[in-house]
Amino acid sequence: MVSFERLGAESLIDRIRGELVGKILSGELHPGDRLPPERDMAEQMGVSRSSLHQAVLQLETQGFLKIESRRGTVVADYRKHPTPQSLSALLGYGSIEIDEPLFRDMMDARIWLETGCARRACRNIYESTFEEMREIAERIETERDDLPGIVYRYHYLLTQASGNSIFSMMFRAFEPVITTLITRYYTMRDADIAAEARMHRELLGHIRAGDEDAAAECVERLLRLGMDALGRKYEK
Repeated sequence: MVSFERLGAESLIDRIRGELVGKILSGELHPGDRLPPERDMAEQMGVSRSSLHQAVLQLETQGFLKIESRRGTVVADYRKHPTPQSLSALLGYGSIEIDEPLFRDMMDARIWLETGCARRACRNIYESTFEEMREIAERIETERDDLPGIVYRYHYLLTQASGNSIFSMMFRAFEPVITTLITRYYTMRDADIAAEARMHRELLGHIRAGDEDAAAECVERLLRLGMDALGRKYEK
């Protein structure tokens, strides 16, 4: 049976919504699962039924829950039937605890975005952007203070180098979850930092040469290295 944490008073509806969304995105709650009666959930969380009900209504609007007559509240299949608000909930989700299908979808979307940006960067990158990316690539193997932070900055600069502002906005919109995944990877014992550093330098070589195919292939190989390492937790 799913249990819920007691919550304090600040930003109560947002915190209730975050608690429920976390259980859905992590796979603890599955499409079709029926939630306990609102009075029981409210008691477990230590919140009022009215606050809980408002959070449930918001999650119905976002496509994560569905209120059905006689059945109560059930978990909706937000992948098959998303609403315009579904994505907004994912944008602010900064937890590594996501289920495997969502993790794969997110990584595929990132690969799609960054391979396209790498191709465009071969034509559009500014010298100042190239130099900042080069400086970051040279620091990856030796950085001790904020390795995830500088790696995130490198990939954000890649989206800027595409010359398409919407691509950069899309990348920044997913900053919480991308930053969380990057941090998780670079703090893993088996993270291949040396290989990551080489590929970050290699990508700049392809961009400098204007080789779009090689640049796109390098980005995909780079991202799949982290994707495969992070994906091993789902094999346990």
